[in-house]
Amino acid sequence: MMPFTFRTARPEDIPALVALEEDVEKSLPSRDMFATDGPEFYEPIVAGAGHILLAFDASGGLAGVNVLRYPAPDDSENLGLDLGLSLEELGRVRHMESVFLRGDCRGCGLAFQLMQESIRLCEKDGRNISLATVWPRNAASLQLFFRLGFHIRAFAYKYGGRPRFILMRSPAPLRFGDSATLAEADDHAAHQRLLASGMAGTGFQRGEGGRILIEYRPLRKGE
Repeated sequence: MMPFTFRTARPEDIPALVALEEDVEKSLPSRDMFATDGPEFYEPIVAGAGHILLAFDASGGLAGVNVLRYPAPDDSENLGLDLGLSLEELGRVRHMESVFLRGDCRGCGLAFQLMQESIRLCEKDGRNISLATVWPRNAASLQLFFRLGFHIRAFAYKYGGRPRFILMRSPAPLRFGDSATLAEADDHAAHQRLLASGMAGTGFQRGEGGRILIEYRPLRKGE
């Protein structure tokens, strides 16, 4: 595993992280996978409306970024609204906005390290409901979030109409039934139906021809 060091982003880091983000977007097979942001998005986060964690390689080059944002309870983009959270719960939401890595730093576990460390650093911020969005066919991101204890709890169209799963890491562990139902990643109606029935996405499988099948299980009563 490559050695990395981590530190919190400062205002002077914003141009470099934006440049890295733009490079990552250009390398993606589909623009639906990832929505980029400009300096005006990151400035308030660095100023205290969240936390940005940077990873550097052994030579001091920027290797990866994880962005965590604290939306206001009345923010129309608060993902908790898609989950029907209460006003009190909306005030405890934190968005795992994005994690992006330099091309030569992928596949070595850095994304997991960045997100795990971000969550650890923000444990005492009072924002213990972690939410994130993932494009349904982004298997790498789904695997990362499931490994971190997130579950699919909603489906919506975001960022100009792009399909997105909304994943949640709950403050308390969730319990699920044993029976599983599979749905094609691109079957948006099936996701909406299964989620509305009280199920949650708990994993995925790869089918023939590169198909991605999302695994749903029922939440146990009272959860």
